[in-house]
Amino acid sequence: MNPDLLSDWLKYINSNRPNEGEFGLDRLHSIFTEIVKKPLAQKTILVGGTNGKGTTVEYLQSFLISAGYSVGVYTSPHLIEFNERIRINNIPVDDEKIIRSFKLIDNLKQETRLTYFDYATLAAFDIFSQEELDFAILEIGIGGKYDPVNLINSEVSVITNIELDHEKWLGSSLEEIGSQKAAILKPGKVAILGSEKMPKSVTRQAKEICSSIYQLNKDFKVCKEDSSWSYNFSDFNFLLETIPYGNLNIDSASCAITAYKLLCEEKIDFRKSMEGTFLKGRCDVKDNFILDVSHNPASIKHLVSFLDTNYKNKSFNAIFATMSEKDNLSIIKEISHLISEWNICSIEDSRFDANSLKLLTQSLTDKTVNIVDTVYSAVERGYHKGTPQIVFGSFITVSEAYKALEKINIKNREIN
Repeated sequence: MNPDLLSDWLKYINSNRPNEGEFGLDRLHSIFTEIVKKPLAQKTILVGGTNGKGTTVEYLQSFLISAGYSVGVYTSPHLIEFNERIRINNIPVDDEKIIRSFKLIDNLKQETRLTYFDYATLAAFDIFSQEELDFAILEIGIGGKYDPVNLINSEVSVITNIELDHEKWLGSSLEEIGSQKAAILKPGKVAILGSEKMPKSVTRQAKEICSSIYQLNKDFKVCKEDSSWSYNFSDFNFLLETIPYGNLNIDSASCAITAYKLLCEEKIDFRKSMEGTFLKGRCDVKDNFILDVSHNPASIKHLVSFLDTNYKNKSFNAIFATMSEKDNLSIIKEISHLISEWNICSIEDSRFDANSLKLLTQSLTDKTVNIVDTVYSAVERGYHKGTPQIVFGSFITVSEAYKALEKINIKNREIN
């Protein structure tokens, strides 16, 4: 391994995972206390939940930067480059800073075995602690209770929603999953709940330990209309009317507005900030493609809503690959009425099984179902057809599609 190459470090940190019994936060405490000698920022916000976490982070970051604050953001997973995970004022940090942090963590860990996510999270902590940040916004990966991000004591914790996903790790019911995710709520601090239908395990935990709770459509409200939406936060006598629909989740936007109002007094132009907020891989339209990282039934519903609103009476070809552990039956059922042809992509990852996914899809639709050897091949074929294509199913699928589109566009520019 070349210790001065980030690509080599990423291979290394992915190669020595702990055994299942070794997971948990206790093993990280000694490293954490060596790295985090002072708060990561003046104020820290944790964002957890099933769907809409990245959107909430992106909107809140945009609001804070527009108010003139310095902001560190940690998210996962990345779409194209690892550096996307750790940003300061929306600029990914450079390889050198990440490598320096990885070297420090590797020296401190001794016999402790760390996950890829442990390294990434601790590196973000180290990098942010070297800066003089006003705010740090940290996205929880999976769950919350055992997520290394949960080592941080935040002023505000946002739980966007609770849906069925990652049942293997978090439990098979919404109550079980909610209990895992509610662990990011901090004693004496603020909770923002981004759904009016939260499991009791979440609302009970919030009432028991939090100083205040703000819940969607109880304490702050969203009114959805035909072509726009409105936001109201009665505690601040604050109303935003006729906000145009964009490609990002409006419930997540409302969580971000609420967090900003609770944390800051500076007046900003929320509409302008929202119009300028973009998150790759969320109903992102490129050429004749719509790329969306939706990978569970709830996020597929948002994708379908976007398509129904913006592409009335259209049908699409699907470029689709998703992990075998997902509720793929529900995912396919949710969107199949919009799909005229399915292209199931083979991906070199043991978590994907294209043949099984093809058989399942064929059992649920009378449309053509193909297996395509790579995402690139599916994108290339869809590009030259010119028909509307939806790419969805996982971050990996969408990441490969972005890379394919970039290569195809470069080829076209060279020809022309």
